Amino acid sequence: MSSSRTSIDLVAEPLEPLLQTCTICDAVLDVSDEEPLSQVMCPSCGALHKVKATIGHFELVEVVGSGGMGVVYKAHDTSLDRFAALKLLRRDKSEDAQLIAQLEAEAGITASINHPHVVKVFSTGTDRGRFYIAMELVNSGTLDSLITLQGRVAESQVLDVGIQIAQGLRAAQQHGLIHRDVKPGNILFANSHTAKIVDFGLAIFMEDEESVRGEIWGTPYYVAPEKLDNKPEDFRSDMYSLGGTLFHALAGRPPFEAENASLVALKHLKTQPVSLQAYAPWVSGPTAFVINKTLSKDPDRRYQSFDEMIEHLEYAKEELRKAGAKPADQKRLVIEDEGSQKAMGWIVIAMVGIIVLSAIGFFLMRGKMDGGKAKPATAAIVGANGATKYNEPYEAARRLLIAGDAAGAAQAFEKLGAEKVPQPMMNWVILHEGLAKFAIGQPVEARAAFGRLRERALYSTEPGAQALAGFFLETAERSMDEKPIPANAAKGLNRSNHEALALLVFALKDWQVGAFDDAGTLLRQFDSAQPTGGSEWVKQYGKLTDKYLSDFASYREAAEAVKMAVTPDQQRTALEVVDSARASLKLRGKLAERIDAMRKEIGTAAAVPPGQATPATKLANTAWTFGDIGATEIAGGAKFNSAAKVFTVSGAGADIWTEADSFHFVWQSLNGDGEVVARVASLSETDPWTKGGLMLREALAPDSRNVLVCVSARNGIAHQRRLATGALTTSAKFPGIAAPHWLKLVRKGESISTFRSPDGEAWTPLGTDTFGKLQKTVFVGLAVSSHKAAALSTATFDNVMFSAGSSLSTVP
Repeated sequence: MSSSRTSIDLVAEPLEPLLQTCTICDAVLDVSDEEPLSQVMCPSCGALHKVKATIGHFELVEVVGSGGMGVVYKAHDTSLDRFAALKLLRRDKSEDAQLIAQLEAEAGITASINHPHVVKVFSTGTDRGRFYIAMELVNSGTLDSLITLQGRVAESQVLDVGIQIAQGLRAAQQHGLIHRDVKPGNILFANSHTAKIVDFGLAIFMEDEESVRGEIWGTPYYVAPEKLDNKPEDFRSDMYSLGGTLFHALAGRPPFEAENASLVALKHLKTQPVSLQAYAPWVSGPTAFVINKTLSKDPDRRYQSFDEMIEHLEYAKEELRKAGAKPADQKRLVIEDEGSQKAMGWIVIAMVGIIVLSAIGFFLMRGKMDGGKAKPATAAIVGANGATKYNEPYEAARRLLIAGDAAGAAQAFEKLGAEKVPQPMMNWVILHEGLAKFAIGQPVEARAAFGRLRERALYSTEPGAQALAGFFLETAERSMDEKPIPANAAKGLNRSNHEALALLVFALKDWQVGAFDDAGTLLRQFDSAQPTGGSEWVKQYGKLTDKYLSDFASYREAAEAVKMAVTPDQQRTALEVVDSARASLKLRGKLAERIDAMRKEIGTAAAVPPGQATPATKLANTAWTFGDIGATEIAGGAKFNSAAKVFTVSGAGADIWTEADSFHFVWQSLNGDGEVVARVASLSETDPWTKGGLMLREALAPDSRNVLVCVSARNGIAHQRRLATGALTTSAKFPGIAAPHWLKLVRKGESISTFRSPDGEAWTPLGTDTFGKLQKTVFVGLAVSSHKAAALSTATFDNVMFSAGSSLSTVP
């Protein structure tokens, strides 16, 4: 693709009028000349209506941005059922063929780059004379807006942004592109963790660089000196602009400021050396080194590859993490308060709060701002505002929650939140409101409360405020959507202070979305937490967890009974456990529905009287495929005795302990999770090395990777696995256990577990292995082998059962 501008002819065609009916008086409105989603008044009744709009196959939902060229809308792509950002050209620009060609070129250039940190372009088109570009919707703000709000961005967040945008620019460079307009406004956030570079409108291919040399585009503060001097540009020019952008985010001001942006003034300024430490002395040495190097006037003194720059940014991030225990932010506030603002001649908005995009960085450093010591409860809640008239109603609402009256507490906290409560107490009020509403089964209202909490980050300027703000914002961000919170996501919380309360919030949220296993783990973590140093009040909510922990224990007992129920007798026993669990529930809702589903799962099989097999328990040879794995000297085989319901499998050759890998195998293909269970009824007595049992293989070829067997032998049982092609097998052996014996092999994702049982009821784990990049479809079944190639080994299996998915059923 060339970046040269081309012209296109625009042919005006008569257009059908766009009509819309007034919902009040049914008058027909002509909205052909109105902007999408604007307000129009009905000429008949005066009612206001929003102009509906469909551009191509996109339904416009809301305006997300506007500029001199046009408007960007959030739009629903009806053809693919997804949301997109639709960039719509202004009406007065619709006949500008050169501009449309430029936009076409921008779209084509961006579409040529497929990278997670470059905004994707989906399509372009023209509808009713309006040119549009459909792009990936990235609507969590820009770095420019983040700088405007905060003044200065947390160093860890800036490093993350720098790494990601450098990766995106590296991808552009690999396509031969220079962006030419890297700046804070062109860095968008998809979420609090992901930054993307957008707007390749000024980008060029390296091969076209000479043709545009001398054009001074881009934002003056970030443009590279070589562009001002009419010298060649390359990827290092983008690197300079990225360095200037990161400088601005860290220092709260661009690297250069002038009264006017004339070329002479810019050239003079950019001959001066740059020192981030002069404007941001609190920034760590490694970070300052990277930024200063990228802003070298001479491109040869900058990094000579984005790989090198990324490596140094990652090193700076790691060094910052190691130094996290130092109270760096307190020092920063002292510097700002005592003189740096006056010395620089500009006003800095202190880092008194963090919005979502920087919450993670500060959250990782929470609790360390004061040398790891937790503040007393009064300081944590009231902060610098001292005692207020709201202390008593706040404590009264807490007492309701402590007593287990979550409904009363929710109302009390909601009422208190409508008052002008000072910060940071207001944040605690809203957090408790959300917690109480989760507890009473109002997840929508709870998430709304946490949405409000996210918007109230700015509350104080005293040292340590950032860490508390990070706690509020991280808790709010995780609690305001419908996604379950994995239990391990809370591992970074400090459970010796107020942060332990987040464990309870996350647990109750998970409970409401049906993630009961994660909820139970988080509840237990909260129950075992020991907040101290003035945060003991957190443990007062223990009564709130009693009912949940009791119900969780009943649920887990029922789930384990169902999981282990293989035979009809076991299923009948499991049914009794499930019914008992259902009757003992103190709460209802989704957990009761989950237990009801368990009962339905095993109800049919459990209803069969003892000794009467259902059709599902009958073994059928046609359900399995027989074949050899590797070469053997003596032909084996598989026979099925329908009367005795027994498989007999014979074979010879070394097992997977060596590279010969000569099993005889009767298998089923398994797509996803599942398990196979079998009773090894007998083993051949002619060969002391006979092994018969269960096998899982990723491939049927010999000596392949990802093979596991759970085999019974004359001298015991072995759990053996080979993770890589050509590798020897590792083994866990359990001696003294001979056939007859039950074996079970369970596949869950990339994890394979094996079990043994003397009676098919009480199962003992043998081992669990995680196979890297295990294919979704594998082969599971019955296998027999011998170390002795000339000996024919035989094993018989009865009660063979196979399951695909979470429900074990016998082979049809």
